[in-house]
Amino acid sequence: MWLGGVLALLSAATAAPEPATARPETPSTIAVHVRGARSSRGELVVVLYGANPDDFLKKGRRLARERVPARTEAVTVRLAAPGPGLYAVAVYHDENGNRKFDRRWFGLPVEGFGVSNNPKVTLRAPSHAEAAFPVGRGLAVVEISLRY
Repeated sequence: MWLGGVLALLSAATAAPEPATARPETPSTIAVHVRGARSSRGELVVVLYGANPDDFLKKGRRLARERVPARTEAVTVRLAAPGPGLYAVAVYHDENGNRKFDRRWFGLPVEGFGVSNNPKVTLRAPSHAEAAFPVGRGLAVVEISLRY
């Protein structure tokens, strides 16, 4: 009896593996850790952009967006990416809840913001090249610190 069980296990172990095309694609997930919100008013808006630099920070060009309640403690937001590739993430703190990224008349932000890789920028928006990071299959982790 036990010999039959062992033979069954051995034959299963030596069976030809499934072709790779028969397996479903493993989705890519990006865990975005956001720190530095100065208040718990409003929402944190986390936006995912793809590999095209022309799409970065452009209205209507995002791949995904999540809104979560703002907290002064660190917050983690998970975004589903279409698959492995180059991505960039932008976050802003919509403190007044108007669902807009408010700016002063000369373009500087009124609300807190940050992008992946936390590049040092002052009087200009960060570039896609500064914010882009590679994502493989499975989980990628990004740390973003908000600036006001």
